[in-house]
Amino acid sequence: MPEKELTLVDRCILVTLMVKAAPLPQAYLRNVAGIGLKPEHRRRLEALGLIEVTEKPRIVLALTDEGWERATEELGAEPPKRAGTAGGTLYVALDFLRRLIDHSGTRADDLFRMQINRDEVVAPPPVASSASPAADAVTLIRQAYHELAAKPGDYVMLADLRDALSDLPRPEFDAALVTLNRERGVHLVPESNQKVLKPQERAAAVTIGNQDKHLVAISS
Repeated sequence: MPEKELTLVDRCILVTLMVKAAPLPQAYLRNVAGIGLKPEHRRRLEALGLIEVTEKPRIVLALTDEGWERATEELGAEPPKRAGTAGGTLYVALDFLRRLIDHSGTRADDLFRMQINRDEVVAPPPVASSASPAADAVTLIRQAYHELAAKPGDYVMLADLRDALSDLPRPEFDAALVTLNRERGVHLVPESNQKVLKPQERAAAVTIGNQDKHLVAISS
Protein backbone atom coordinates (compact mmCIF):
# COMPACT_ATOMS: atom_id res chain seq x y z
CA MET A 1 0.00 0.00 0.00
CA PRO A 2 1.56 3.31 -1.02
CA GLU A 3 2.43 5.43 1.99
CA LYS A 4 0.77 8.49 0.42
CA GLU A 5 -2.59 6.83 0.98
CA LEU A 6 -2.29 7.10 4.75
CA THR A 7 -1.84 10.31 6.69
CA LEU A 8 -0.38 10.53 10.19
CA VAL A 9 -3.93 10.76 11.54
CA ASP A 10 -4.88 7.61 9.59
CA ARG A 11 -1.92 5.78 11.09
CA CYS A 12 -2.69 6.98 14.60
CA ILE A 13 -6.24 5.67 14.26
CA LEU A 14 -4.96 2.24 13.21
CA VAL A 15 -2.32 2.13 15.94
CA THR A 16 -4.81 3.15 18.64
CA LEU A 17 -7.29 0.48 17.53
CA MET A 18 -4.45 -2.07 17.54
CA VAL A 19 -3.16 -1.15 21.00
CA LYS A 20 -6.67 -1.14 22.50
CA ALA A 21 -7.44 -4.39 20.61
CA ALA A 22 -11.16 -3.64 20.57
CA PRO A 23 -13.73 -1.65 18.60
CA LEU A 24 -13.68 1.97 19.77
CA PRO A 25 -16.30 4.71 19.60
CA GLN A 26 -15.32 7.66 17.46
CA ALA A 27 -15.81 9.84 20.55
CA TYR A 28 -13.04 7.88 22.34
CA LEU A 29 -10.59 8.43 19.49
CA ARG A 30 -11.35 12.15 19.46
CA ASN A 31 -11.82 12.98 23.13
CA VAL A 32 -9.60 10.47 24.94
CA ALA A 33 -6.87 9.63 22.42
CA GLY A 34 -6.88 13.23 21.15
CA ILE A 35 -6.86 12.20 17.47
CA GLY A 36 -8.23 14.78 15.05
CA LEU A 37 -10.42 12.22 13.32
CA LYS A 38 -12.56 13.63 10.51
CA PRO A 39 -15.13 11.88 8.29
CA GLU A 40 -12.62 11.72 5.42
CA HIS A 41 -10.18 9.73 7.57
CA ARG A 42 -12.91 7.28 8.49
CA ARG A 43 -14.11 6.95 4.90
CA ARG A 44 -10.58 6.48 3.54
CA LEU A 45 -9.68 3.72 6.00
CA GLU A 46 -13.01 2.01 5.39
CA ALA A 47 -12.59 2.25 1.60
CA LEU A 48 -9.13 0.66 1.92
CA GLY A 49 -10.63 -2.24 3.85
CA LEU A 50 -8.65 -1.44 7.00
CA ILE A 51 -11.55 -0.71 9.33
CA GLU A 52 -15.21 -1.51 9.72
CA VAL A 53 -17.58 1.25 10.81
CA THR A 54 -20.84 0.85 12.70
CA GLU A 55 -22.90 4.03 12.70
CA LYS A 56 -25.88 3.16 14.93
CA PRO A 57 -26.56 3.90 17.71
CA ARG A 58 -23.12 5.57 17.67
CA ILE A 59 -20.13 5.56 15.34
CA VAL A 60 -17.74 2.74 16.28
CA LEU A 61 -14.53 1.81 14.46
CA ALA A 62 -12.94 -1.67 14.42
CA LEU A 63 -9.89 -3.09 12.66
CA THR A 64 -10.34 -5.67 9.92
CA ASP A 65 -7.74 -8.43 9.45
CA GLU A 66 -6.10 -6.23 6.82
CA GLY A 67 -6.20 -3.37 9.30
CA TRP A 68 -4.38 -5.44 11.91
CA GLU A 69 -1.68 -6.26 9.36
CA ARG A 70 -1.34 -2.63 8.31
CA ALA A 71 -1.24 -1.38 11.90
CA THR A 72 1.44 -3.95 12.73
CA GLU A 73 3.57 -2.52 9.90
CA GLU A 74 3.76 0.73 11.89
CA LEU A 75 5.78 -1.08 14.56
CA GLY A 76 9.36 -0.25 13.66
CA ALA A 77 8.38 1.92 10.68
CA GLU A 78 9.93 5.29 9.95
CA PRO A 79 7.76 8.23 11.05
CA PRO A 80 5.98 9.97 8.17
CA LYS A 81 7.21 13.36 7.02
CA ARG A 82 6.07 16.30 9.13
CA ALA A 83 5.17 13.93 11.98
CA GLY A 84 6.24 16.57 14.47
CA THR A 85 7.57 16.09 17.99
CA ALA A 86 4.69 13.96 19.24
CA GLY A 87 4.68 11.85 16.08
CA GLY A 88 8.41 11.28 16.25
CA THR A 89 8.16 10.22 19.88
CA LEU A 90 5.29 7.87 18.99
CA TYR A 91 7.44 6.07 16.45
CA VAL A 92 10.32 5.73 18.92
CA ALA A 93 7.88 3.94 21.24
CA LEU A 94 6.52 1.81 18.38
CA ASP A 95 10.06 0.78 17.43
CA PHE A 96 10.65 -0.35 21.02
CA LEU A 97 7.45 -2.42 20.87
CA ARG A 98 8.64 -4.06 17.65
CA ARG A 99 11.96 -5.03 19.27
CA LEU A 100 10.12 -6.31 22.35
CA ILE A 101 7.83 -8.44 20.18
CA ASP A 102 10.76 -9.81 18.18
CA HIS A 103 12.70 -10.61 21.35
CA SER A 104 9.81 -12.36 23.11
CA GLY A 105 8.47 -14.19 20.07
CA THR A 106 4.98 -12.99 20.98
CA ARG A 107 2.66 -12.08 18.12
CA ALA A 108 1.54 -8.46 18.07
CA ASP A 109 -2.15 -9.38 18.23
CA ASP A 110 -1.49 -11.68 21.22
CA LEU A 111 0.39 -8.92 23.02
CA PHE A 112 -2.27 -6.26 22.59
CA ARG A 113 -5.16 -8.61 23.30
CA MET A 114 -3.61 -9.64 26.60
CA GLN A 115 -5.86 -8.77 29.53
CA ILE A 116 -3.96 -7.30 32.49
CA ASN A 117 -5.51 -6.82 35.92
CA ARG A 118 -4.44 -3.39 37.16
CA ASP A 119 -4.51 -4.54 40.79
CA GLU A 120 -2.58 -7.73 40.35
CA VAL A 121 0.87 -8.38 38.92
CA VAL A 122 1.68 -12.04 38.46
CA ALA A 123 5.35 -12.89 38.10
CA PRO A 124 6.06 -15.37 35.30
CA PRO A 125 7.48 -18.75 36.26
CA PRO A 126 11.29 -18.90 36.26
CA VAL A 127 12.88 -19.96 33.00
CA ALA A 128 13.99 -23.56 33.25
CA SER A 129 17.61 -24.47 32.69
CA SER A 130 18.52 -26.82 29.85
CA ALA A 131 19.06 -29.67 32.31
CA SER A 132 15.74 -29.30 34.15
CA PRO A 133 12.66 -31.55 33.80
CA ALA A 134 10.82 -28.60 32.22
CA ALA A 135 13.41 -28.51 29.44
CA ASP A 136 12.73 -32.20 28.79
CA ALA A 137 9.01 -31.40 28.69
CA VAL A 138 9.65 -28.71 26.08
CA THR A 139 11.42 -31.29 23.92
CA LEU A 140 8.59 -33.77 24.34
CA ILE A 141 5.99 -31.15 23.41
CA ARG A 142 7.95 -30.14 20.32
CA GLN A 143 8.23 -33.77 19.24
CA ALA A 144 4.54 -34.44 19.82
CA TYR A 145 3.58 -31.26 17.98
CA HIS A 146 5.54 -32.23 14.87
CA GLU A 147 3.90 -35.66 14.90
CA LEU A 148 0.42 -34.12 15.06
CA ALA A 149 0.84 -31.11 12.76
CA ALA A 150 0.48 -31.60 9.01
CA LYS A 151 3.33 -29.14 8.55
CA PRO A 152 5.34 -26.71 10.73
CA GLY A 153 3.31 -23.62 11.58
CA ASP A 154 -0.08 -25.37 11.55
CA TYR A 155 -2.15 -24.92 14.69
CA VAL A 156 -2.70 -27.96 16.93
CA MET A 157 -5.18 -28.15 19.80
CA LEU A 158 -3.54 -28.34 23.22
CA ALA A 159 -6.08 -31.05 24.07
CA ASP A 160 -4.54 -33.26 21.36
CA LEU A 161 -1.04 -32.54 22.65
CA ARG A 162 -2.06 -33.42 26.20
CA ASP A 163 -3.60 -36.68 24.97
CA ALA A 164 -0.38 -37.52 23.14
CA LEU A 165 1.64 -36.82 26.30
CA SER A 166 -0.78 -38.18 28.87
CA ASP A 167 2.08 -39.36 31.12
CA LEU A 168 3.47 -35.82 31.43
CA PRO A 169 2.20 -34.16 34.65
CA ARG A 170 0.09 -31.08 34.00
CA PRO A 171 2.32 -28.68 36.03
CA GLU A 172 5.35 -29.69 33.93
CA PHE A 173 3.31 -29.49 30.73
CA ASP A 174 2.04 -25.99 31.55
CA ALA A 175 5.48 -24.75 32.64
CA ALA A 176 6.93 -26.03 29.36
CA LEU A 177 4.21 -24.22 27.38
CA VAL A 178 5.05 -20.97 29.18
CA THR A 179 8.71 -21.50 28.29
CA LEU A 180 7.85 -22.28 24.67
CA ASN A 181 5.70 -19.16 24.45
CA ARG A 182 8.84 -17.05 24.91
CA GLU A 183 10.60 -18.67 21.97
CA ARG A 184 10.64 -17.27 18.46
CA GLY A 185 8.44 -19.17 16.06
CA VAL A 186 6.05 -20.45 18.74
CA HIS A 187 2.52 -19.05 18.92
CA LEU A 188 0.01 -19.94 21.62
CA VAL A 189 -3.42 -18.47 20.86
CA PRO A 190 -7.01 -18.69 22.07
CA GLU A 191 -9.69 -20.26 19.92
CA SER A 192 -11.28 -17.31 18.14
CA ASN A 193 -14.72 -18.94 18.15
CA GLN A 194 -15.22 -19.99 21.75
CA LYS A 195 -18.59 -21.57 20.95
CA VAL A 196 -16.99 -24.45 19.02
CA LEU A 197 -14.77 -25.55 21.91
CA LYS A 198 -15.50 -28.95 23.41
CA PRO A 199 -15.33 -29.35 27.20
CA GLN A 200 -12.03 -31.24 27.01
CA GLU A 201 -10.57 -28.52 24.79
CA ARG A 202 -11.54 -25.85 27.32
CA ALA A 203 -10.06 -27.93 30.12
CA ALA A 204 -6.81 -28.39 28.21
CA ALA A 205 -6.17 -24.65 27.86
CA VAL A 206 -3.13 -23.03 29.46
CA THR A 207 -3.52 -19.56 30.97
CA ILE A 208 -0.84 -17.07 29.92
CA GLY A 209 -1.22 -13.36 30.56
CA ASN A 210 -4.70 -13.89 32.08
CA GLN A 211 -5.89 -15.39 28.79
CA ASP A 212 -6.71 -19.03 28.05
CA LYS A 213 -4.75 -20.43 25.09
CA HIS A 214 -6.19 -23.42 23.24
CA LEU A 215 -3.91 -23.85 20.22
CA VAL A 216 -0.20 -23.87 19.50
CA ALA A 217 1.79 -23.46 16.29
CA ILE A 218 5.53 -24.08 16.04
CA SER A 219 7.18 -22.91 12.86
CA SER A 220 10.78 -23.73 13.79
